[in-house]
Amino acid sequence: MVNCGDREHDGAVKRSATRWVFGLVSVGLVAAAVGTWLVRREAGPRVAVVTPVRAPLVQTLVTSGRVVQRRQSSLGAVVQTTVAEVLVDEGARVEAGELLARFADAEALAAIAEAEAAVEEAEARLRGVRTSGRRLAAEALDAARTEAERAEAEYLRQRRLFETGAVSEAALERTRQERDAARSRRVTASLQVAQAAPSGSDTATAAATLARAQARLRQAQAAYEHTRLRAPFEGVVLTRDVEPGQVVGPGTALFVVAGEGALEVRVSPDESNLASLAVGQPALVSPEAFPSRRLSARVDRIAPSIDPVRGTVDVVLALDEADADLRPDMTVAVEIEVGRADGALALPTSLVRDLGGPRPWVLVARDGVAVRVDVRIGLEGDGLVEIAEGLDESSDVLSPELSLDEDDPVRVRRRGPAVEAARRANGRGANAEGASAQGANGRGADAEGANAEGANAEGANGRGADAEGANVEGANAEAANAEGANAEGANERAAAQGAGAR
Repeated sequence: MVNCGDREHDGAVKRSATRWVFGLVSVGLVAAAVGTWLVRREAGPRVAVVTPVRAPLVQTLVTSGRVVQRRQSSLGAVVQTTVAEVLVDEGARVEAGELLARFADAEALAAIAEAEAAVEEAEARLRGVRTSGRRLAAEALDAARTEAERAEAEYLRQRRLFETGAVSEAALERTRQERDAARSRRVTASLQVAQAAPSGSDTATAAATLARAQARLRQAQAAYEHTRLRAPFEGVVLTRDVEPGQVVGPGTALFVVAGEGALEVRVSPDESNLASLAVGQPALVSPEAFPSRRLSARVDRIAPSIDPVRGTVDVVLALDEADADLRPDMTVAVEIEVGRADGALALPTSLVRDLGGPRPWVLVARDGVAVRVDVRIGLEGDGLVEIAEGLDESSDVLSPELSLDEDDPVRVRRRGPAVEAARRANGRGANAEGASAQGANGRGADAEGANAEGANAEGANGRGADAEGANVEGANAEAANAEGANAEGANERAAAQGAGAR
């Protein structure tokens, strides 16, 4: 028979053994977790990285535009009128001054006739002043002088008679008044002769009247000319938007005439590109009608103002060589080279995070840890960007496709495709130095494709590495659990043995 004291002693022993077992299991689990973390910290996933390379880099501005003729005019009526006749059609070659259309001209012809009659009248008056008017004035002056002399002699005779008392004072006064009147007529005749002279007022008045009449005639002739629409220069009629009988007014383009000469290309990129544009920059032009053609051109003119409605700036490109297949108003694709660097430190665009933001950055593998590095971007090519500051050729850049964050452990598995892409790009740059922007961009595209391939491989490897890490961690945890379980079983057996011995 077991007494109560023995049972209490056995229970205390069992409780002590259980606590000891649980303590060992806890320590084992903590040790396993710490070991797993250390393994993970020291190893991390094995991933592929991309290394920046020195390569030719070209930044281009891609836009669309139209082929234009530098000497090109839109022609229309200057007053509201009716179209009487259209004399040319689209595609017609015209000479300078050639008649394109005729408007209603009845009123203009009547105005010309009236003005011509007024001119003839003014000319006749001026001729009269200069010939017969001058002769008549001279004859009137001679008669006035004779009359004045006779009146003076009669006055003197009457005064002598008055002094002798032969005539009355009234008779003397009458002859004095007649003398004064004759003198006044002589002065008036003298003034008329002076007015009829070439520099006189009558001549000047007649000449001014003639000048006014001639001005009205010229005005009527100008109004008549407005009823005639003529080609301003030699060229080709591009468009005709008018028919006989149509009522037209100012501001309506009836014909568009392009002069003879070299064609140009006009584009209107966004004003945000103005800082990168400059006269003389090379460009490639590809007509939509002939997409396989690449025509070389250069920036010839940049508008001094911005379109306030569209927010664009007009840029004109001069073609290096004429192309007979180009036509005015053709739509073309344009690629302007706005920057070039032969040895830029290049990186695929896809690896730069927040590229369009104020602080672009990349994730770099450094000393086994993923580190965020801010970078400054230079040129932006087709799939490649220039790293102006922040990285060097030894930097190991991690792809955004990898499931990695800042301060995560990481191991570099390989550096591959980016180096090969740079080697191909550099080879092309050496062989084709001074080539067109298209070739340079093609090299950028090849490098981008190679780097993209590397990035995809990197992502796949990264996923595999993550899975590998997960498996290792799971295995460690499983081992820890098994160890804890074994330790717990051993402790239970030891406790049972101790109880049996007691």
